[in-house]
Amino acid sequence: MIVKGEQITNDFNLEAEVCVIGTGAGGAVVAKELAEAGRDVVVLEQGGHYTRDDFTQREDEMMPLLYEDMGQRATADGSIVILQGRNVGGSTVHNLCYSFRTPPPILEMWRREDGIRNMRYADLVPSFQRVEKMLKVKPILPQEINTLNSKIREGCEKLGYHGLVAKHNRENCTTSGFCLLGCPFDAKQSMLITYVPAASKAGARIYANCPVQKIRADRNRVHGVEATVVDALNRPQHTLHVEAQVVVLCAGAINSPQLLLNSGIANSSGQVGRNLHLHPSVLLSGIYDEAIYGYRGIPQSYYVDHFIDLEKDPTSGYIIMPVYGFPVVTASQLPGFGRAHWEIMQNYHRMVGILVLMHDQSAGTVRVDRSNRPEITYQVNAKERALFLEGMKHCAEILFASGAKKVLVPYESPLALNRGDDLRAIDQRGLRPNDILLASTHPQSTCKMGEDPARSVVNSWGQSHDLKNLFMADMSIFPTSLGAPPQISTAAFADRTAHYIKDNWRRIVGAVGAEKT
Repeated sequence: MIVKGEQITNDFNLEAEVCVIGTGAGGAVVAKELAEAGRDVVVLEQGGHYTRDDFTQREDEMMPLLYEDMGQRATADGSIVILQGRNVGGSTVHNLCYSFRTPPPILEMWRREDGIRNMRYADLVPSFQRVEKMLKVKPILPQEINTLNSKIREGCEKLGYHGLVAKHNRENCTTSGFCLLGCPFDAKQSMLITYVPAASKAGARIYANCPVQKIRADRNRVHGVEATVVDALNRPQHTLHVEAQVVVLCAGAINSPQLLLNSGIANSSGQVGRNLHLHPSVLLSGIYDEAIYGYRGIPQSYYVDHFIDLEKDPTSGYIIMPVYGFPVVTASQLPGFGRAHWEIMQNYHRMVGILVLMHDQSAGTVRVDRSNRPEITYQVNAKERALFLEGMKHCAEILFASGAKKVLVPYESPLALNRGDDLRAIDQRGLRPNDILLASTHPQSTCKMGEDPARSVVNSWGQSHDLKNLFMADMSIFPTSLGAPPQISTAAFADRTAHYIKDNWRRIVGAVGAEKT
């Protein structure tokens, strides 16, 4: 029931009750829930359909397959790299499986400031439970914590910084460490092996390699979508039109506003593409005397929440997390050029990566250029620049406390710190665009939800204020930065929206022709 672009040999048209755009943490959930409710569902995914047999564990082969712009998507000034999935299963295929529920203080802030209805923590528990059961969320076991994460835990405990061992969505994990390149063992319970197959089994028709170009609508209703069928090199081959009574847009916080802007719809508020939050992060590396082999085992199991207190201030703070990459990704994150860079990479097996992830209030934009491609702008504000510098110093402290002999800070002109050095050297270097590499894996908030149509794009259920049969169910609807890993929140909100559509079908589409015959 999953059709690849190469299997399509001509232009064609489809009819469906529901067209879902995207198969990530939002779209796959919506497709499965509505298909199981008996709705005729068509799902369109811009990327390809790849399985464990395709996951070769090679960066040069997997990055082009699994990542938007081959892993090189970035802000317009090149200062922040943004990693997003482009395949059936979306970013859940390459993510690192942290499984956190939405923090209650964030939900309360959204209720208070944006008027979000029926989304208190207790309201979301049924959705959390359904999603976590489907994704097999469980605690990470003590024996599954690798040396890299143990080092960060050791440093935090010596310094008195609070952290915890997280939950994740893996089953029978081999701890091979290849999470970022797609799991060749099907241990990661991504949408690719959970919700997508369940949606297909329930009758959803899923088409890969079919990027949507336009959502067609009149004054107050959408009628369907126009898509292009592309080949393995993303070259247009055919056209695909889908007529649908309901469209659910789940293309992510960059591509969803891009599609709305290209379609010229659902933007009476002028908020489409605004309020972009990125959870931007910066990576430091510690070099140890002993071998770490950080690329072996679960990449992220420990989670440092000492520097974020959402109960006290739901708008600020940062998280410190372990991280590790394969040689090419690691090399791209490390400072220096030529021989100096080569000498750093000789320590690859003795490195511990640690990053500061900002719960950002800095806000950027997504617009479209003359080629209808997304143009992303974002600048870190003064307060968060100061917090980054503070967090970077704490990262260095943690690494030194756990035995690192040297810490590398990835400025364009490298800063190498030795044990005992004055960490105020980081303050002196500051945080200037393009002088230090920032990265993001959690773009969000570009089509924010709220009950005021002048300040938001969708209502509390993800329903467009302008087009009553258009819904959104991805990270773009978050009113603010989430301040926590977003996988479970995205899936739970999508589950909630799907159940709303199911329960209110007649009212949404109108009485005539609403029910399947």
